Amino acid sequence: MREELPKNVDVVVQQQAGKLLRDQKNARRGGVSSGWVITWYLLALVSVCLWLLKLLGYVSL
Repeated sequence: MREELPKNVDVVVQQQAGKLLRDQKNARRGGVSSGWVITWYLLALVSVCLWLLKLLGYVSL
């Protein structure tokens, strides 16, 4: 009778990291600079503020 050993966490982490490196389509997308993220959030904030001002009747666009 064969006894199963518990999974070694270090081995599992290494196997998963190897799979991510081999499969390019599943690679982590870390190529976005922080400047673009900040710009996107600022544009979203401006659009929400303009929408709220239009809703309250202060701005007529």
